[in-house]
Amino acid sequence: MKIERRGMQFDHLLSYQTVLTRDKWQEGIFIMEELAVGEGIYQNGPFFFSVKNNEDESNNGTFTYFMPINGPVAIEENSDFCFRERFALEDALVMRQADQLLDFYEAETKLRTYAAEQNISLEATTYVVLLEVYNEIMIDLYIPIQNQGNSLC
Repeated sequence: MKIERRGMQFDHLLSYQTVLTRDKWQEGIFIMEELAVGEGIYQNGPFFFSVKNNEDESNNGTFTYFMPINGPVAIEENSDFCFRERFALEDALVMRQADQLLDFYEAETKLRTYAAEQNISLEATTYVVLLEVYNEIMIDLYIPIQNQGNSLC
């Protein structure tokens, strides 16, 4: 299991936020894919999403989905979607799929355990990047390090 420290950045993104049970994480991706096809929006990077556990219910989380696109778009004011000019994480602990673990929740636990052992304070939000490589999906897991200049746009 290789753990690294690095950041990530994307420009021009569509985003969508919802509350879901953790086992339904793919639903937001399907919704964004439908929007892209319906509106003729060109995706030019990997889907990724953040998940933050809701304090009142451990099975639910607040999911924010991101889809990098080729340029700015106008979004209706009352839409569930929004356009973001930029997304950046300056410093995060990162694990690639999560080196063959069963799911990204198990990888998240391993990253948080590693951080505690190394006395590294992490934010509560986890970012999951879905990379398509040779028709397979690889998952990169990012957990931002607290107070490291992370910005959501």
